[in-house]
Amino acid sequence: MITIDLIFGSESSPCYVGEGVLGEVRDLVRPFEGAKQIFVVTDATVGPLYGIDVAEHLDAPVLELPVGEESKRWQSVERVARWLIANQAERQGLLVAVGGGVVTDIVGFAAAIVFRGIPWVAIPTTLLGMVDAAIGGKTGIDLEVGKNLIGAFWPPRAVIADPLVLATLDLRQMRSGLAEVVKSAMIAPSILEHVLDSHLTSVAAGDPMQALELVVGCVRVKGEIVSLDEREAGPRRALNLGHTLAHGLEGATDFSRFLHGEAVAWGLLAELRLARDRGLLSTAEAVTWAERLQALAPLPSLEGLPWAAVAPFVERDKKRQAGRVGWVLPRMGGVVLDTAVEDDEARFVYHLLQQLPHEGPLTTLF
Repeated sequence: MITIDLIFGSESSPCYVGEGVLGEVRDLVRPFEGAKQIFVVTDATVGPLYGIDVAEHLDAPVLELPVGEESKRWQSVERVARWLIANQAERQGLLVAVGGGVVTDIVGFAAAIVFRGIPWVAIPTTLLGMVDAAIGGKTGIDLEVGKNLIGAFWPPRAVIADPLVLATLDLRQMRSGLAEVVKSAMIAPSILEHVLDSHLTSVAAGDPMQALELVVGCVRVKGEIVSLDEREAGPRRALNLGHTLAHGLEGATDFSRFLHGEAVAWGLLAELRLARDRGLLSTAEAVTWAERLQALAPLPSLEGLPWAAVAPFVERDKKRQAGRVGWVLPRMGGVVLDTAVEDDEARFVYHLLQQLPHEGPLTTLF
């Protein structure tokens, strides 16, 4: 088991990563029990696989939420809150999230606002959850007009990530998580690029035994960035790489066509083209990253989804400041923050994306 300390302001939380670490959940959670009350929230898919078993190990009641991004709304947060109150939860009680990014976001947000804040622990069961959603303390829900527009910074007391549970993911979910891994490698290539190239193909083919180093590397990269900027006032904005267009795609399709990582993959491709055209990357460098993203194909098609439908969601992005949305663009060795991209420029690149076969080759974008 590898323990990585995640720093949030003056506090820190451990992230435990290891194959089989889920079997140690009782001992790992014990230091955070508080009033000896523990409550487990999972979803209808993860519950039968892991959530109910975790609840039994913790001798805790369990609540199952509906599956999917469509459930990341106020109603789910209220359901968690009412369930906690009905079970006589106290402020010192511990809420445990067992699931992917949606469950993590809902439960973390509920923990942030019930009794004005109760402790929680994240047990991510998807690759996306392990490398992104459970790390950093950003929680939130979607509105019909945009993604993650309501939320709070509320870090978990601990994160428990067991790559062995990824064996139950289908390929689409695994590759969705890999998009966030590629994003992290684009932000910190000197740390992650060699690990990515060693393990990407195997994990994209569905081998969870090759995921451990990717998870550890991504947690360390994101943890370091968050320690410098807990509330996204500066360096943490780098983590929005690929997400400006991604959130627009998700919102324009009512969060039903794309898994989050699939939308991020399209967003990364758009920003690679923008960066190449601005001279931030050479064509060869952009092609290398597109080849890595090719391992995640096929991506859901952009057919029938015009820029006019996507643009309003991009314009309402939560990163909006001073009347505009600053894009994060890749460059040699890292990223450039808060880049102004005019609507005509974004529309042109989006049109190029629409012409790409969703199964690839993605390199024809360049």
